[in-house]
Amino acid sequence: MDTSCLMEAIDAARESWEYAVGLVQEDRRLWRAAPSAWSLKDIIAHVAWHDDQMIEVAETRILAGSPWWTLSTDIRNLKIFEKHRDTEFEEIVQFAAGAYSKMRTAVAALPDEDLNDAARFADMPKDWIPWRLFASNTYEHYLRHIGQIRRLANGAS
Repeated sequence: MDTSCLMEAIDAARESWEYAVGLVQEDRRLWRAAPSAWSLKDIIAHVAWHDDQMIEVAETRILAGSPWWTLSTDIRNLKIFEKHRDTEFEEIVQFAAGAYSKMRTAVAALPDEDLNDAARFADMPKDWIPWRLFASNTYEHYLRHIGQIRRLANGAS
């Protein structure tokens, strides 16, 4: 993987993500199909948290970040949800835009070699491939949640 290909994948998936977000009517942004379901605001906050986590990794070349990474996925997702539960929708949108912009700048600055060699990142397991970490927390992550967003836009759970 090279940086330009990774950035093309991130940009293409983000374009699809933003299109899907735009399909959700204003009166459905906070709607939940069930008490435990996520609203659009919750999904945006969740994805933005992951973008935000990739900034430090890209800028410092250290596999670091929130201690929540050591938790199970379900518990980590619950923590992210609880952290942003009382945050206003527009504030979440601003956080997401800033996190995406900073992440994009940081990842785009990585040399191709960094994306393919775990040894270039402190504390990264030797069998990991750095670009896969960025992919799973950016473009693959956006694509995983687009279906959820489209269901909200269509009024389905």
